[in-house]
Amino acid sequence: MDIAAIAVNPATELAKSAIYYKEYLNDLQNKFQDNLLKLQKDVKEKVKLAQDNGDVIHNTVQHWIVKVDEVQDEVAELTRQAGEINSSLRGWRFARYHIGTESQKKIATVEELLGEGRSFGSVSNRAPVPPRLVEHFDAFASREPTKKEVIQALMDSDTNLIGVYGMEGVGKSYLVKEVCQEVERLQLFGKVVFATVSRNPDLKVIQREIAENLGMIFEEESMSIRAARLSERLKRENSVLLILDHAWMRLELAGLGIIPCGNGQMTQNTCKVLITSRSLDVCRSMETTRTIEVQGLSERNSLELFLQNIGGVDFNALRKMSEDIINECEGLPFAILAFARALRDKDEAAWPDIIKQIRKSLFVGMSLFDDLQSKVQNDIARLETDVKGRVKLARNNGDVIHQVVEQWLDNVDKVRKETAELYHQAKEINFPLKGRHSAYHRLGEESKKKVVVIDELLVEGRSFSGVSNPAPVPPRVAEHFDAFASREAIKKEVIQALMDDKTNLVGVYGMGGVGKTTLMKEIRKQVEETRLFNKVVFATVSQNPDLRGIQTQIAESLGMKIEEQSIPARAAKLLARLKQEKSIILMLDDLWTRLELTDVGIILDKVSENTCKVIITSRSLDVCNSMGTTKNIDVKVLSKKDSLELFRQEVGDVDFDAQREMSEEIIHECHGLPLAIVTLARALRKKGKHVWAGVIPQLRKSMYGGMSRVIASIKLSYDFLETSETKLCFLLCSLFPEDHRVTMDALVGYAMGENLLGDVETFREAKGNLYVMVDRLVCSGLLLKGGDSIIWRKREDDEYVMMHDIVRDAAISIARENRNESIISVGLGLQKWPELKDPGKCLRMSLMRNDILQVPAVTPDCSQLMTLSLASNRSLKEIPDGFFEGMKCLATLDLSDTGISSLPQSLSSLKNCLRSLYLGNCWRLEDISPIGNLKTLEILGIQRTGISRLPEEISGLRNLKMLNLSDNKYLKCIPPNVISSLSSLEELYIYRSFGGWEIEGSGDNASLAEVASLTNLTSLYLDIGHEKWLSTDIGPCHHWEKLEKFYFYTPMSLLGASMSSMSSLRKYPRCVSLSARSNSYPVAAWVNVLMVRTCDLVLHRCEGLKNVLQLNPKGRFCNLKYLTISDCMKMEYVVNVEEQVEDTMFPDLEVLDLSNMFKLKAIWNGPLVERSFEKLKVLRINSCGELVNVLPSLQNFEQIQIVNCPKLEKVFDSDGFGEGSANMFKLRSIKLEDLDSLTSIWKGAVPLIRLENLKILEVIDCPNLRSRHFFPSVAFSQRFQQLEELRVIKCQSFIKLIAEEDEEEEDGSITIRLPRLRVLQLWDLPRFTSFFSHSRRLPRVLLDCPSLEKLDIYDCPNLKRLPFGPQSTPKLEKFVINDDEWFERLEWDDPSVKAQLQQLVPQKSWVCVQRFS
Repeated sequence: MDIAAIAVNPATELAKSAIYYKEYLNDLQNKFQDNLLKLQKDVKEKVKLAQDNGDVIHNTVQHWIVKVDEVQDEVAELTRQAGEINSSLRGWRFARYHIGTESQKKIATVEELLGEGRSFGSVSNRAPVPPRLVEHFDAFASREPTKKEVIQALMDSDTNLIGVYGMEGVGKSYLVKEVCQEVERLQLFGKVVFATVSRNPDLKVIQREIAENLGMIFEEESMSIRAARLSERLKRENSVLLILDHAWMRLELAGLGIIPCGNGQMTQNTCKVLITSRSLDVCRSMETTRTIEVQGLSERNSLELFLQNIGGVDFNALRKMSEDIINECEGLPFAILAFARALRDKDEAAWPDIIKQIRKSLFVGMSLFDDLQSKVQNDIARLETDVKGRVKLARNNGDVIHQVVEQWLDNVDKVRKETAELYHQAKEINFPLKGRHSAYHRLGEESKKKVVVIDELLVEGRSFSGVSNPAPVPPRVAEHFDAFASREAIKKEVIQALMDDKTNLVGVYGMGGVGKTTLMKEIRKQVEETRLFNKVVFATVSQNPDLRGIQTQIAESLGMKIEEQSIPARAAKLLARLKQEKSIILMLDDLWTRLELTDVGIILDKVSENTCKVIITSRSLDVCNSMGTTKNIDVKVLSKKDSLELFRQEVGDVDFDAQREMSEEIIHECHGLPLAIVTLARALRKKGKHVWAGVIPQLRKSMYGGMSRVIASIKLSYDFLETSETKLCFLLCSLFPEDHRVTMDALVGYAMGENLLGDVETFREAKGNLYVMVDRLVCSGLLLKGGDSIIWRKREDDEYVMMHDIVRDAAISIARENRNESIISVGLGLQKWPELKDPGKCLRMSLMRNDILQVPAVTPDCSQLMTLSLASNRSLKEIPDGFFEGMKCLATLDLSDTGISSLPQSLSSLKNCLRSLYLGNCWRLEDISPIGNLKTLEILGIQRTGISRLPEEISGLRNLKMLNLSDNKYLKCIPPNVISSLSSLEELYIYRSFGGWEIEGSGDNASLAEVASLTNLTSLYLDIGHEKWLSTDIGPCHHWEKLEKFYFYTPMSLLGASMSSMSSLRKYPRCVSLSARSNSYPVAAWVNVLMVRTCDLVLHRCEGLKNVLQLNPKGRFCNLKYLTISDCMKMEYVVNVEEQVEDTMFPDLEVLDLSNMFKLKAIWNGPLVERSFEKLKVLRINSCGELVNVLPSLQNFEQIQIVNCPKLEKVFDSDGFGEGSANMFKLRSIKLEDLDSLTSIWKGAVPLIRLENLKILEVIDCPNLRSRHFFPSVAFSQRFQQLEELRVIKCQSFIKLIAEEDEEEEDGSITIRLPRLRVLQLWDLPRFTSFFSHSRRLPRVLLDCPSLEKLDIYDCPNLKRLPFGPQSTPKLEKFVINDDEWFERLEWDDPSVKAQLQQLVPQKSWVCVQRFS
């Protein structure tokens, strides 16, 4: 044995107990409270019931109860001791150790007591059965006290609403009827009214039932009128008792017209209400003043009831069987009577068979429910999928869906939800065993009803011959102002300019607020959809252009990262990257002055095989001309008609015609500027006429004062904001530079510093309040919501807002109305600290993005200053030691992106006020120890700095809620006990930074166990650092189940990740990216916790990983949406199950990306669990050499891409579709490449598969694919009505595009129509002889492609004919071939077709053909 290990072990145990003492104590408390105490309560109830029956309690049971009480006292004492521990006092470490070890001992004791308590078969010996017989079970002695208790409650003047509850079949309704009889006998009330509520209460039926009892007749339909009448009628009664039987949920009595008399209220009119329910919660929800439980019969009473109903039977001979039946019935009269009446007067020999039949009848409900589930999950689900697919296709075509179809879908959804609720109830039947007989009976009855409904729905759904009618042509209403006719013309003009070979720089100009940026976004969208350019890049320039920022925007759009700092070096790298693009359009928005494109890295060569074009927007034509634009396009204001229509759309649900005159006046003042119109319209939503009337004079007054129309409209919109907090939030956004992306992480610190977010306890609540404010501002048109950028976004940019530059000007103007409160001098090129006229009144100051070289050694008295930002002053190298001494209220300090290398001593003077500190991008900053004095600090951003060690002083920040340490590439040391001391942390980001976590007590760095000890975390980004941690226990981490955002990764896992998988890592809030060694399995419990919660999982080079179940043996990947697996050399199956597993796997998975898996045989091996992969949209497989098939079910796919899988023989198979057609309405793209063994795309699935919405079909380098397995027939080809791009390349066995012909038309011809096909490319097909299989000459078979723009035919030497007529391809622009002699050999029935095509052949169509992928 290792002597050193023996010596170290006690110390290790001591450390563990000292660190984890809270977790051990919490675990003890949870086990005791949630398990043992509940078990003791149950045992005590059994003891009380036994004592009431006169039974003798077992000594072991009594001793057990006493022992549990003792443990309860001991747990309370440990809890008290833990609350008194003070780390500043001597002996605190030993105290923690003591509590930790004692808690572990007590946990063992609790486990023993749980085992003993659960083993109690009974708690007592039964008392002898007396000979007493009674007539009704509700008259037993156990019922009499309950009935008496109800009567006393009704007589109590302080009780007006009584709840009687108990399980189904226990006799509540019988008891209440007995109470009614007693009430009438005692004449306690002048009138007793009885009404049944039921599970799905019909309030009108309940009202009618009560009314009829009172001699009333309702003729009104209105609930409120009926309620008023009923209320008046009840008030006239001297005293009335209303009994509402069988309530399943809260019932609004006032809505019925029932108002019970007030507590303690002495009036001549008394109305009391008695309700019955199975649930105590229902009684409480109705705010009953008294609740009374109806319990099952005692064993003695149960036996009496059984005896009195079995007739003339020799009980002594059948005593054992009778007692067994009684035990099984659990005191439920319903079950006892079922057995007794069936056995009445029967011979002893017949009893066993009868008992079996009764048991079967009592449990038949589960069998009926199974039938119901089968119909819902199979029959109705398949039919619903088919109908929904037809509905979606019809809606995409603009058709109007039949109301009967929509109602049918609603009914199906309703039945599914009701069945799901029944399933939930069925699962719970076995948990409390009491009441299972009645529960099964009710389940069966409900299931029978539902099956009838489903059968009717199946008949109705199968009868739908069509689901829609063609929609009438609606009057034109534009959704966005850029869609008006005037804007469409401009957009078309810009597109035509971009298509012009002589134009490479286009200028778009117009006044501020006219809609240039929005127009650019629409153009970008159209260019991307039509693929006019291979790449579209959008970048904002703004009034004070930041070349480095512009370069970064372009680089990120291209998926590249520029490490260089100097502008020329960055420009050179960007230029080299742009030259690699075949065709690219650069959109540079919001130019104010001439921009040197070469300084950015953009060179526009007029002659080049690569196409690079630029489009700029500016307010000034002069700026466009100075840039040397070859085409300028003016964006004018909207016409009066379009302005009025835009205003009508944005103002929302108002009587527009009634307020048309005022609308026209408002529009007149906006002078056709969309920004002014939208801002004002949104401000006037849901406002009254008096507000509308007041807007016009305010607008005119503002403009007479020199304010522009747009600024005036924004000012009015600001005035309409409801709260001062929202107004200040708007003004805070103006502190940031023009066109700046204001992230939520940045804005929350500024808002907290200004106390805008209310009195909240958590950072999560603060962010929630901020989101509410920002949403109001977005809805008001004052902020633009981000997140729609096409660039690959970083985490910090995931959620952001922006201000239109004119809106920002208005905000700054508003902020300056209160003189000196806000000083906003952003991006002005300042080199000196500004002169402050009245610094004592200044509340906030923003000097962002200037060139300030130094700040005053001692600042003037800024005693009221709350917010100060010096961000992006890169020339600022030092802050004097006394700088902050006069800022006693400073709550938010932003020094990010400055050149400082240290923090001044006066920072400590902010220790009682500073809440948010931003130091990101301070590359020269190495020492941050002064931060440790800032006791009130809640937000600390120190990402991308020069620090190499996190100082111990940071451990004093006990109020810190957010810490960002990301991208600190020099950070090598985080000392032990620093992270664990930050107990208030809710968000911790250590991304691409420190990864040197160490095993507990083995070095100078912190361990992952410290991170796991932070129980308040909701967001956690972490570099795991080493694969060893995957199998290392880090202590209790069950609280990680509540993480809302996380990203865990091992650095090696990112090396081989594709760009598509990398981009997904920012799309989903919870991500894990792992590489692992062969000794990393089984993984630790904390990995299992993450696997259940993660949305995005990347596995790269996980040695020894054979399938993903090794990461989560239970297979609960219930939140996973994106799964990427690459270079896992041992993996044979993604999922390998030896036998049927209970839970559905990957129910929400949307994307599955597999690459370089050389031993992968199949995605799933074993019995497929129903609903697994049911939401999968995208399947990408690359270089999986052993793969022979894909998933068996592909019903919801949108995109399939399979490359370099030499053993794959088929893609779709009829085995995967079950019964009926395969409704693949969502499938948009199929790309197959380098598949040597592929013989069929849809083998055996041709009669079943439906591909109405497929847009792209590419088959490249599949040498064994034959024509009959591509388009097997004319009818099959007609299913591709949405197909836009068709490519067949390097398929040596390919002979015909369509293998077989169907029956011909009466005129002896067939026309195949592909109405959306834009691109048709046929390359390197040596055996390709014909488009169709036909025996007669053209034009018997024609291919009609009215949208075809490009036709490429290369190296198809045996093709004899082209299947086009004179009108087949009216939009064809390019016909590209590489063999003029082949073209001349083609046979033509109509020479005009040859002439048409010959005109479209480019002169150099023979140039090298690029491989298409």
